[in-house]
Amino acid sequence: MRHLDHIVSRVVRLAKLPGNRHRCEVAKELRAHLDDLAEEMRCQGYDEEATARFVRMRFGDPEEVAAAFAAVYAPERWARRILQSALLFAASIITVVVVISAVQSIAAMCTAQSVLSTFQNIHREVFGFAAIAAGYCSLYAGERLFSASRARALLPSATLGLGLAAVFVWLIPQHAVLPLVAFACAASGRLLQRVQTPFVWFAGTALPLLIAWALLGPLLPGWQFPWLVWLGLTISCKALWEITRLFERVFVADFGLDGRYHKSF
Repeated sequence: MRHLDHIVSRVVRLAKLPGNRHRCEVAKELRAHLDDLAEEMRCQGYDEEATARFVRMRFGDPEEVAAAFAAVYAPERWARRILQSALLFAASIITVVVVISAVQSIAAMCTAQSVLSTFQNIHREVFGFAAIAAGYCSLYAGERLFSASRARALLPSATLGLGLAAVFVWLIPQHAVLPLVAFACAASGRLLQRVQTPFVWFAGTALPLLIAWALLGPLLPGWQFPWLVWLGLTISCKALWEITRLFERVFVADFGLDGRYHKSF
């Protein structure tokens, strides 16, 4: 009966159950319960319309049933999401390190410099690598948490940015500007990647750099506009876009985006 499938689909979707296994188990359990109720009514001689009304009445409000399941599975759901978020952030940092290192190495070879010289300030660049990954991933997290509101989707990124500003000013006061600008570039790049216009997100990675350059002057010794930094940031954002897409394909089920009973986010 289609109305039974609809009830099951609604409950499982609203319950935000962690993992396909739990969703399939709960869906099977709910469908068996509804089938038993329907069969009970048929045995008493009721027609399909009366049976459907009885089943809906006995089953209760799907939203309340879903809320009960959500409460039961909440600890496991959040544990999965925390683990998956940590994996995404770690993969993002590795991706940024590889991309930026490759860009710097190629630039060094093209200017007849030693490749090893590009790693002299690696202890400071670590903050920049983390800032790029944090800027991109925080906006991505906001999009997932507040998919219905773009304004609210900016909250995690804005909050994290303020926190990192305090940390960087405390830890590396003389070198805090560039990682903070990198954070803003990655976040704005992610924001404009959602726009349908091709390549408009290039402006997202450039705008914070332009503003900082105009207000503070050269961000790196011997450079006017830091083209190499912009190139590394832009390629990193493109790579992180692919990483998040891969992440969604691998872990999409745990966010209720696919499957028989999950047709909307």
